[in-house]
Parts: sequence; structure tokens; C-alpha cells
Amino acid sequence: MLFKEVVGHTEIKENLIITVKENTISHAQLFSGKEGYGHFSLAIAYAQYILCNEPNESDSCGLCASCKKVGQFSHPDLHFSFPVHLSKANKINQSDDMLSEFRAMLLEDIHIGKNHWYDLMGNQNKQGVIGVTESESIVKKLSLKSFEGGYKILIMWLPESMNINAANKLLKIIEEPPASTLYLLVTDEKERIINTILSRTQCLHIPQVDLEEIKGYLDDKFNLKEEDLKHYSKLANGNIHKAKLAIEAQEETHKHLKEFTTWMRLCYSRNITETIDWVDKMNGYGREVQKDFLLFTLDMFRQSFIGHYSGESLLSLSKEQKQFLSKFSSFIHHKNITEFHQEINKAYYHLERNANAKVLFLDVSLKIYSLLKRSSVDS
Repeated sequence: MLFKEVVGHTEIKENLIITVKENTISHAQLFSGKEGYGHFSLAIAYAQYILCNEPNESDSCGLCASCKKVGQFSHPDLHFSFPVHLSKANKINQSDDMLSEFRAMLLEDIHIGKNHWYDLMGNQNKQGVIGVTESESIVKKLSLKSFEGGYKILIMWLPESMNINAANKLLKIIEEPPASTLYLLVTDEKERIINTILSRTQCLHIPQVDLEEIKGYLDDKFNLKEEDLKHYSKLANGNIHKAKLAIEAQEETHKHLKEFTTWMRLCYSRNITETIDWVDKMNGYGREVQKDFLLFTLDMFRQSFIGHYSGESLLSLSKEQKQFLSKFSSFIHHKNITEFHQEINKAYYHLERNANAKVLFLDVSLKIYSLLKRSSVDS
């Protein structure tokens, strides 16, 4: 991947290139940002520039044998480590066991997300792990000489997925690396990485991608109207992966809106029988779908609150959402918005920790019954 293909982050690209030109490459670097901010693609472009046979002043050449191998994620000196679903039955205990699937995902779209990867592995509700066997494999690989005489580079995606034993096995090789060995760790949740690993890396903070840069990227990739470009660019909130998923999953958004509309009407009417039926229906969905729905609900409450006091909505709303919220927003005001926010966040928290979805949604429904009945007030 070329630096020019990475969306935004001009200054960061320039600084990475300088480290190569001035031979000041830190052997262990942490690319830290939220999902979709482009930190993984930056790490790939950086690795390609380092391994390129004929780099120029501002980018790798993209034409040499090394660049082509990196572009196919098959360079013998570029190694990948990532969380997998450990399975004795399927003989999966390290990244190499799922490398073909991982490469296929990258070739389809470099802007990757954790839930999408877990879904491709067959269970979006199961957490991936970077385990001890993986650490042993990394130590073995990086202790060997490079195939092409230059750097050996490890890109570890989501190092926060390492368990404590796996992390401890890597401490020495990260602290005292073999010659010409580079570790690029790409994290979505820096705070979850154990301190002994964190303290051995040079952290590079990757901010969200600029709104106009996302808009330009989506304009190149999708045939969208100007109104839709503005909608999805703002909806992304700096997350390119989120924007692309939203475009590709408009049907899912319509489903969420339909379920939200039904839920709120049932809660307002206090129809307990039909609410229980609705809860049974929600219980049948996968946990990640349920979590996405709660995030959608949270955003709808936020949009309603804004609409109640300003009479306007944010650009990230679809036409269907605007139509529903034009009537619903009067029920969301400063006397209940904080509690709505707290209840949905609490539900999301417990759902992440495998709470019983049926009990959870029924409990939240009963609380919404009360909150919706609070008298609306003017600002």
C-alpha cells in the first residue's frame, strides 16, 4: 500500500518517511487510534516504504518486487499477528492458521474492523485471542534471518487481545530485538494493553480522519449523491470502516429504525404483552446485532434531544430517521435525556459481559415506559 493511498494524516506520513531517511526507525512502535482511523493502513504503507527496493522522496515505488509482495500481503519478511478464535477441534491456535482468511479480508478492504473479522471467523459474539502459541511462533520467526536481507517486520493488529502469558513471552524479544527487526503494533484500545508491553513501545497517536477527506474518499469509491456523501461522511465520525459498512449495510439501518420505532411506540403505550413479544424477537438476534441496535438507539435519543431544542437534526440522519424524529423528539428533553443515556449505556455494558438479552431488554423497556411519560418541557 502506498502512502498516497492512505486517507488523510499528511503530517504523520511525512514524519514516518523522515524516520526512514534519517535512519531513526524505532524498533517497537504503537499505532494507536480508534477503529477506522487509518492506523492499520498507515502501518502497512510504512512497512512497504521500509521494504521497498526503490523508494522515492515521498513514497514507495509501488512497482518493485518487494512492493508487489507487500501489496498482496505475502512478503516473506512481513509477518502478521492478529486475534483468532482458539479451537482445538479446528486446530486453530495461532495467526498462521487463519492467515489465508486474514489476507483475503485485507485484499477486499484495508480498512478493517474487529467485529467484521470475528464474523468472518464464524462467530461475531466470540472474542479473539492472541495466545501463548502465537507468541512462541513470533519469537521463532523473528529470530531467523530475513529472506531478502533487509528488515523483518511484524505487524500485530489488536495487541490488546494478548493474554498475560502471551505478552510475557514477547517482552524480551521486544526489549532486545534481533538485528533489523521492527514491531508495529496497531491498537484500537491502547488502555487495554498491559503496561509492560506499552512501556517498551514508542506510541504514535492517530487522530480521526478529516470530514472532507472521508467525503473525498467515499466520492471516489461509491456512486453517491451529494446529500448521501454528506450524510455518510458525518455518520463516520472519522471512522472510514464505519462509513463503508453503513453504505454497504443500508438495509440493516432500516431494520434498526423499524425496530426502534416499534419499541418506542410499545413503551409509550405500555403494551406489556406486545413488548414481551418484541423482546423475544430481539433475543433471537446475535449479540453483536443487539449491541449495534443499542448504539443506534443511543444515537436516536441524542438526535431527538437536539431536535427537541433546536428544531433541527444533524446531517447524519437519513430521511426516514428525520421523519420519525420530527414527531418523537418532543418526548426527549432535559428531564429524561441523562437517564435515557445511562440506561442504554448500562444495557450495552451488561450485554458485552454476556447478560441475558431477554431479561435485559425487558428491564430497559420498563424503564423507558416511565421515562417517556415524563411531561415534555420547553427549553
